[in-house]
Amino acid sequence: MIDKLIRPSVFLPLVSLVVVFGGWEIVGRSINPLLFAPPSEVLRQFGELLQTGELQDAAMVTVRALFLGYFLAVVVGIPFGILMGAWTRFGDILQPYLYAIFATPRVVLVPLIVVWFGIGFEARLFLVFFWSMIAISVNTAQGVRHARPDLVEVARSFQATRLQMARHVLIPGAIPFVVSGLRIGAERAIVGVIIGEMFLQIVGLGGVITKGSQELLPAKMLCAVAVIAVLGTIIVTALDTVEKRFQDWKGAP
Repeated sequence: MIDKLIRPSVFLPLVSLVVVFGGWEIVGRSINPLLFAPPSEVLRQFGELLQTGELQDAAMVTVRALFLGYFLAVVVGIPFGILMGAWTRFGDILQPYLYAIFATPRVVLVPLIVVWFGIGFEARLFLVFFWSMIAISVNTAQGVRHARPDLVEVARSFQATRLQMARHVLIPGAIPFVVSGLRIGAERAIVGVIIGEMFLQIVGLGGVITKGSQELLPAKMLCAVAVIAVLGTIIVTALDTVEKRFQDWKGAP
Protein backbone atom coordinates (compact mmCIF):
# COMPACT_ATOMS: atom_id res chain seq x y z
CA MET A 1 0.00 0.00 0.00
CA ILE A 2 2.78 2.44 0.94
CA ASP A 3 4.70 1.55 -2.23
CA LYS A 4 1.67 2.46 -4.33
CA LEU A 5 1.28 5.82 -2.60
CA ILE A 6 4.90 6.86 -3.20
CA ARG A 7 4.69 6.19 -6.93
CA PRO A 8 5.06 9.46 -8.90
CA SER A 9 1.75 8.85 -10.70
CA VAL A 10 -0.05 8.79 -7.33
CA PHE A 11 2.20 10.87 -5.09
CA LEU A 12 2.52 13.94 -7.32
CA PRO A 13 -1.25 14.41 -7.87
CA LEU A 14 -1.81 14.06 -4.10
CA VAL A 15 0.85 16.66 -3.38
CA SER A 16 -0.62 19.00 -5.99
CA LEU A 17 -4.07 18.66 -4.40
CA VAL A 18 -2.69 19.50 -0.97
CA VAL A 19 -0.77 22.49 -2.33
CA VAL A 20 -3.67 23.83 -4.41
CA PHE A 21 -6.35 23.46 -1.75
CA GLY A 22 -4.01 24.60 1.00
CA GLY A 23 -3.09 27.71 -0.96
CA TRP A 24 -6.72 28.27 -1.85
CA GLU A 25 -7.71 28.10 1.82
CA ILE A 26 -4.99 30.53 2.88
CA VAL A 27 -5.73 33.02 0.10
CA GLY A 28 -9.49 32.67 0.52
CA ARG A 29 -9.34 33.51 4.21
CA SER A 30 -7.26 36.62 3.52
CA ILE A 31 -9.66 38.08 0.94
CA ASN A 32 -12.97 39.84 1.47
CA PRO A 33 -15.63 37.05 1.72
CA LEU A 34 -17.81 38.98 -0.72
CA LEU A 35 -15.13 38.52 -3.39
CA PHE A 36 -13.83 35.00 -2.82
CA ALA A 37 -14.41 31.93 -0.63
CA PRO A 38 -12.03 29.30 0.79
CA PRO A 39 -12.71 25.56 0.35
CA SER A 40 -14.02 25.25 3.91
CA GLU A 41 -16.74 27.83 3.17
CA VAL A 42 -17.53 26.16 -0.16
CA LEU A 43 -17.99 22.81 1.60
CA ARG A 44 -20.26 24.41 4.19
CA GLN A 45 -22.34 26.04 1.45
CA PHE A 46 -22.35 22.76 -0.47
CA GLY A 47 -23.90 21.01 2.53
CA GLU A 48 -26.57 23.68 2.87
CA LEU A 49 -27.50 23.46 -0.81
CA LEU A 50 -27.73 19.68 -0.57
CA GLN A 51 -29.87 19.92 2.55
CA THR A 52 -32.36 22.28 0.93
CA GLY A 53 -32.33 20.24 -2.29
CA GLU A 54 -31.50 23.31 -4.40
CA LEU A 55 -28.30 21.82 -5.82
CA GLN A 56 -29.87 18.47 -6.74
CA ASP A 57 -32.82 20.15 -8.46
CA ALA A 58 -30.51 22.50 -10.36
CA ALA A 59 -28.27 19.63 -11.45
CA MET A 60 -31.26 17.65 -12.74
CA VAL A 61 -32.43 20.62 -14.82
CA THR A 62 -28.96 21.00 -16.32
CA VAL A 63 -28.48 17.29 -16.98
CA ARG A 64 -31.88 17.02 -18.66
CA ALA A 65 -31.18 19.78 -21.18
CA LEU A 66 -27.56 18.68 -21.64
CA PHE A 67 -28.18 15.02 -22.38
CA LEU A 68 -31.31 15.52 -24.47
CA GLY A 69 -29.68 18.21 -26.59
CA TYR A 70 -26.51 16.18 -26.95
CA PHE A 71 -28.47 13.04 -27.88
CA LEU A 72 -30.31 14.91 -30.62
CA ALA A 73 -27.00 16.36 -31.84
CA VAL A 74 -25.55 12.85 -32.16
CA VAL A 75 -28.64 11.49 -33.93
CA VAL A 76 -28.62 14.35 -36.47
CA GLY A 77 -24.90 15.20 -36.63
CA ILE A 78 -23.46 11.80 -37.55
CA PRO A 79 -25.77 11.08 -40.55
CA PHE A 80 -25.42 14.69 -41.69
CA GLY A 81 -21.63 14.43 -41.50
CA ILE A 82 -21.66 11.18 -43.46
CA LEU A 83 -23.67 12.89 -46.20
CA MET A 84 -21.25 15.82 -46.32
CA GLY A 85 -18.26 13.50 -46.50
CA ALA A 86 -19.67 11.03 -49.02
CA TRP A 87 -21.08 13.68 -51.36
CA THR A 88 -18.15 16.04 -51.84
CA ARG A 89 -20.04 18.84 -53.58
CA PHE A 90 -22.69 18.89 -50.87
CA GLY A 91 -19.99 19.10 -48.22
CA ASP A 92 -18.02 21.79 -50.06
CA ILE A 93 -21.11 23.99 -50.20
CA LEU A 94 -22.01 23.65 -46.53
CA GLN A 95 -18.65 23.44 -44.78
CA PRO A 96 -17.68 27.15 -45.03
CA TYR A 97 -20.95 28.12 -43.35
CA LEU A 98 -20.55 25.46 -40.67
CA TYR A 99 -17.00 26.58 -39.94
CA ALA A 100 -18.19 30.18 -39.67
CA ILE A 101 -20.93 29.20 -37.20
CA PHE A 102 -18.52 26.95 -35.33
CA ALA A 103 -16.13 29.87 -34.81
CA THR A 104 -18.86 32.32 -33.74
CA PRO A 105 -19.15 32.85 -29.96
CA ARG A 106 -22.40 31.37 -28.69
CA VAL A 107 -23.28 34.44 -26.64
CA VAL A 108 -23.70 36.71 -29.66
CA LEU A 109 -26.52 34.52 -31.02
CA VAL A 110 -28.46 34.42 -27.76
CA PRO A 111 -30.68 37.40 -28.77
CA LEU A 112 -31.63 35.59 -31.99
CA ILE A 113 -32.42 32.40 -30.09
CA VAL A 114 -34.66 34.43 -27.77
CA VAL A 115 -36.55 35.75 -30.81
CA TRP A 116 -36.86 32.27 -32.34
CA PHE A 117 -37.60 30.13 -29.28
CA GLY A 118 -38.24 32.46 -26.36
CA ILE A 119 -36.40 31.92 -23.07
CA GLY A 120 -37.75 28.53 -22.05
CA PHE A 121 -36.51 24.96 -22.25
CA GLU A 122 -36.69 24.85 -26.06
CA ALA A 123 -34.24 27.75 -26.36
CA ARG A 124 -31.72 26.09 -24.03
CA LEU A 125 -32.16 22.78 -25.81
CA PHE A 126 -31.54 24.37 -29.20
CA LEU A 127 -28.37 26.06 -27.95
CA VAL A 128 -26.96 22.72 -26.76
CA PHE A 129 -28.09 20.84 -29.87
CA PHE A 130 -26.94 23.34 -32.47
CA TRP A 131 -23.33 23.78 -31.42
CA SER A 132 -22.83 20.12 -30.57
CA MET A 133 -24.31 18.99 -33.86
CA ILE A 134 -21.98 21.19 -35.90
CA ALA A 135 -18.88 19.83 -34.16
CA ILE A 136 -20.03 16.25 -34.62
CA SER A 137 -21.03 16.62 -38.26
CA VAL A 138 -17.84 18.46 -39.29
CA ASN A 139 -15.59 15.84 -37.68
CA THR A 140 -17.63 13.00 -39.15
CA ALA A 141 -17.36 14.53 -42.63
CA GLN A 142 -13.59 14.81 -42.23
CA GLY A 143 -13.40 11.17 -41.24
CA VAL A 144 -15.41 10.03 -44.24
CA ARG A 145 -13.23 12.10 -46.57
CA HIS A 146 -10.05 10.64 -45.09
CA ALA A 147 -11.01 7.01 -45.63
CA ARG A 148 -8.10 4.75 -46.59
CA PRO A 149 -7.55 5.11 -50.35
CA ASP A 150 -6.57 1.46 -50.78
CA LEU A 151 -9.85 0.24 -49.28
CA VAL A 152 -11.82 2.69 -51.38
CA GLU A 153 -10.03 1.48 -54.51
CA VAL A 154 -10.72 -2.16 -53.65
CA ALA A 155 -14.40 -1.41 -53.09
CA ARG A 156 -14.59 0.39 -56.43
CA SER A 157 -12.87 -2.47 -58.18
CA PHE A 158 -15.64 -4.76 -56.93
CA GLN A 159 -18.17 -2.21 -58.23
CA ALA A 160 -19.57 -1.47 -54.77
CA THR A 161 -22.60 0.81 -54.67
CA ARG A 162 -22.50 4.10 -52.76
CA LEU A 163 -24.48 2.52 -49.95
CA GLN A 164 -22.09 -0.43 -49.75
CA MET A 165 -19.10 1.89 -49.94
CA ALA A 166 -20.45 3.98 -47.06
CA ARG A 167 -21.42 0.98 -44.94
CA HIS A 168 -18.29 -1.12 -45.33
CA VAL A 169 -15.49 1.41 -46.00
CA LEU A 170 -16.31 5.06 -45.27
CA ILE A 171 -18.20 4.76 -41.98
CA PRO A 172 -15.84 2.22 -40.30
CA GLY A 173 -12.86 4.33 -41.32
CA ALA A 174 -14.48 7.48 -39.95
CA ILE A 175 -15.14 6.07 -36.47
CA PRO A 176 -12.06 7.69 -34.83
CA PHE A 177 -13.08 11.06 -36.25
CA VAL A 178 -16.67 10.51 -35.12
CA VAL A 179 -15.57 9.75 -31.57
CA SER A 180 -13.33 12.83 -31.60
CA GLY A 181 -16.31 14.87 -32.77
CA LEU A 182 -18.43 13.42 -29.98
CA ARG A 183 -15.86 14.56 -27.42
CA ILE A 184 -15.65 18.07 -28.89
CA GLY A 185 -19.42 18.19 -29.15
CA ALA A 186 -19.77 17.22 -25.49
CA GLU A 187 -17.45 20.03 -24.44
CA ARG A 188 -19.45 22.54 -26.47
CA ALA A 189 -22.72 21.12 -25.15
CA ILE A 190 -21.66 21.70 -21.55
CA VAL A 191 -20.70 25.30 -22.31
CA GLY A 192 -23.91 25.79 -24.27
CA VAL A 193 -26.22 24.55 -21.53
CA ILE A 194 -24.59 26.82 -18.93
CA ILE A 195 -24.77 29.84 -21.24
CA GLY A 196 -28.44 29.08 -21.82
CA GLU A 197 -29.13 28.84 -18.10
CA MET A 198 -27.30 32.08 -17.35
CA PHE A 199 -28.53 34.25 -20.24
CA LEU A 200 -31.83 32.73 -21.37
CA GLN A 201 -33.58 31.28 -18.34
CA ILE A 202 -32.16 31.51 -14.81
CA VAL A 203 -32.41 27.82 -13.94
CA GLY A 204 -30.12 24.85 -13.36
CA LEU A 205 -26.49 25.10 -12.32
CA GLY A 206 -26.02 28.19 -14.46
CA GLY A 207 -28.91 29.74 -12.57
CA VAL A 208 -27.22 28.90 -9.25
CA ILE A 209 -24.12 30.75 -10.45
CA THR A 210 -26.17 33.77 -11.51
CA LYS A 211 -28.12 33.87 -8.26
CA GLY A 212 -24.92 33.47 -6.24
CA SER A 213 -23.46 36.44 -8.10
CA GLN A 214 -26.55 38.56 -7.42
CA GLU A 215 -26.54 37.58 -3.74
CA LEU A 216 -22.77 38.18 -3.42
CA LEU A 217 -22.20 34.57 -2.35
CA PRO A 218 -19.03 33.35 -4.09
CA ALA A 219 -19.17 30.05 -2.17
CA LYS A 220 -22.56 29.30 -3.73
CA MET A 221 -21.21 30.08 -7.17
CA LEU A 222 -18.19 27.84 -6.64
CA CYS A 223 -20.42 24.95 -5.56
CA ALA A 224 -22.19 25.04 -8.93
CA VAL A 225 -18.88 25.48 -10.75
CA ALA A 226 -17.49 22.40 -8.96
CA VAL A 227 -20.49 20.27 -9.97
CA ILE A 228 -20.19 21.43 -13.58
CA ALA A 229 -16.46 20.67 -13.57
CA VAL A 230 -17.03 17.15 -12.21
CA LEU A 231 -19.84 16.47 -14.69
CA GLY A 232 -17.77 17.73 -17.60
CA THR A 233 -14.71 15.77 -16.50
CA ILE A 234 -16.68 12.52 -16.32
CA ILE A 235 -18.24 12.97 -19.76
CA VAL A 236 -15.10 14.15 -21.55
CA THR A 237 -12.87 11.55 -19.87
CA ALA A 238 -15.24 8.75 -20.88
CA LEU A 239 -15.29 9.92 -24.49
CA ASP A 240 -11.53 10.49 -24.45
CA THR A 241 -11.02 6.89 -23.31
CA VAL A 242 -13.19 5.65 -26.16
CA GLU A 243 -11.29 7.85 -28.61
CA LYS A 244 -7.93 6.43 -27.52
CA ARG A 245 -9.13 2.91 -28.29
CA PHE A 246 -9.54 3.93 -31.93
CA GLN A 247 -6.22 5.77 -32.26
CA ASP A 248 -4.66 2.96 -34.29
CA TRP A 249 -7.40 3.38 -36.90
CA LYS A 250 -6.03 6.82 -37.78
CA GLY A 251 -2.65 5.65 -38.91
CA ALA A 252 -1.79 5.16 -42.49
CA PRO A 253 -1.82 1.55 -43.74
